[in-house]
Amino acid sequence: MSRTISSTALAMVDRLSKGLVDLVPQIGSEDFPRLLAEVIKEFVPSDELTLILFEDKPVFLVSEKTELIGSQSVDMYLAGAYLLDPFYRASVDLKKSQFFTYDELVPDGFRQSEFYKQYLVKIGLEDECGYLIIFPGGQFLHLSVGHGKGSEARLNPSELQLLESLTPLIDMLCQQHWGEQLSNPLNRQLDQALANFGSSKLTEREGTVIRMVLQGYSTSAIADKLFISPGTVRVHLRNSYKKLDIGSQVDLHNLFMGALMQFENYEGGDPLEGFF
Repeated sequence: MSRTISSTALAMVDRLSKGLVDLVPQIGSEDFPRLLAEVIKEFVPSDELTLILFEDKPVFLVSEKTELIGSQSVDMYLAGAYLLDPFYRASVDLKKSQFFTYDELVPDGFRQSEFYKQYLVKIGLEDECGYLIIFPGGQFLHLSVGHGKGSEARLNPSELQLLESLTPLIDMLCQQHWGEQLSNPLNRQLDQALANFGSSKLTEREGTVIRMVLQGYSTSAIADKLFISPGTVRVHLRNSYKKLDIGSQVDLHNLFMGALMQFENYEGGDPLEGFF
């Protein structure tokens, strides 16, 4: 019984073959991250494609729009705002490389969060998907494909399925390129800075509530997760704002970032201690 291969499938195999012919010889070279991004763009449209390597600290390897965010926002992201990035949060417990869409990761109030407004909105991104490539030493690569609001480049289900199917290949190529280069274990010390934020000034429950607000959880989602009423969440939030002398989520985000940026090397405890 004969089988016919569609022209679409043949064209895709052709693009993949040509991309790998250019990419594979560059494993280990400085051009590899850029060429990897080019291969991805051969398969799906995007408004922004970014590679961030998280080793001892995060480093932008490829980014087409970081200049639109501004140097201050980039500095803040690298100094610790990445702790609030849903892709980073997903990496904490991830054991193997995986493809994600933002909708799979973000809390229900994420698009009202200051992280979303400070970083994604400023560069015009509304939707994002990408890979988390996990290395043996705990380091990871975030390869993201971003799309603007109303963009013609936004991906359909078939394109998302295609990207997901490429996960083993992308993972293998990245392991080959970075596997022997990564000598520094991932510094997760700042994870404790988020976990301890506000602990010297707030009750345990108040601290939990404001950390969830920072990550983009809505009042109703916080209530559901903590098994309390939305009214109780609002009381905890009001009391926390009063103790921290702030009045909004913008103030809370700025306080968190200000506390983090005072450290060259965070060594534990509430980042707010000594900040006021």
